[in-house]
Amino acid sequence: MHDNPFRPGFGISPPLLAGRDALLAEWREVLGLGAWSPFRAALVTGMRGVGKTVLLNAVEDEARGRGWTVVHGTLHVGLVEALERDRLPALLQAQDPEAYARELTGVTLPQLGGATTQVVPQYPREPRLESMLARLVELTEARGAGVLLSLDEVAVESMQELRRIAIAVQHLLREDRRVAIVAAGVPASIAAALEADGLTFFRRAQQVRLDTLTLAEARAAIAEPVRAHGRSIGEAALERAARASEGYPFLVQTIGARAWEHRPADDEITADAVEHAVEVAYATMGESVIVPALRGLSGRDRDYLLAMAEDDGPATTADVAERMGATSGNAGRQRARLLDAGVIVVPGRGLVDFAIPRMREHLREHPHDAQLGLPTAARRTFRD
Repeated sequence: MHDNPFRPGFGISPPLLAGRDALLAEWREVLGLGAWSPFRAALVTGMRGVGKTVLLNAVEDEARGRGWTVVHGTLHVGLVEALERDRLPALLQAQDPEAYARELTGVTLPQLGGATTQVVPQYPREPRLESMLARLVELTEARGAGVLLSLDEVAVESMQELRRIAIAVQHLLREDRRVAIVAAGVPASIAAALEADGLTFFRRAQQVRLDTLTLAEARAAIAEPVRAHGRSIGEAALERAARASEGYPFLVQTIGARAWEHRPADDEITADAVEHAVEVAYATMGESVIVPALRGLSGRDRDYLLAMAEDDGPATTADVAERMGATSGNAGRQRARLLDAGVIVVPGRGLVDFAIPRMREHLREHPHDAQLGLPTAARRTFRD
């Protein structure tokens, strides 16, 4: 029985991080040499399932491998308080030789034993983010390393938390201290961070937009783990699996996992196994990626997507507006919001297309998903 090498869950690192070598090389320079680089402050964005969290995991692993201290957090209201009261004090007490001091608490007569003392922590759990972070950087620098702050799921609701952390890091960067920060989120959230008051620091940060994989990278991401774990995959099966993934990391991992599980005792993954895997992966894609992406949109935004789905390829903005019964100006507002959310792309002047693979097909097969909560065709049959 071979263990499945694929990891289709969100945020779980795959066995092969295909297509990200050039990006990781930029962070290796920062972490290895401590040299100045735009990647010392970076914002990572991309559509859901494209591998933002996985990239953060890889950067964190690189940092730990070089002796850096990693401070990881998912951005939410209350993160700064958690850093101030728990995580930073714990890191400091673990790393600072002067974290504890012995304090005189009383004196007794010599014949009874002399002085009594108690151990007092130097880092009581009280809010002071900036000073604790500065001390942590000082400690790591003393051993030739630094501190990496890794922040996932940037959201509009957590801008105040991001602002507090950014102020502390900006001060250290100005002093050329060995600190780096990388934050990840969907395009709309990253756009909000760039426009928010008090976050101009991030406008000078390196912006990394993750794209889908190339066909060659998708092939490697499927074939190499299969062969490394003692099985084979035929050329036709590999080509079908790679093309069906459309280079989308979530689909690459899901197709690979389901193909592996189809007949796990067989030495070779066949074309039949891949066809089964593709069918299952596409259904999973709808529930795990497409429906959650639709849920955050307005009704008119979803109408725009339904109008786009009538075309087999890129749609013209004029046709979409006409199908919606909207003026070009009103339809343009939906277009702008969908671009910011990373749901659509502009392949050419006056054209729009889906950024998320299989969204067109999903909306055609399940148009009620665009209403999200309105009665479906199945429910209406019970009213007759």
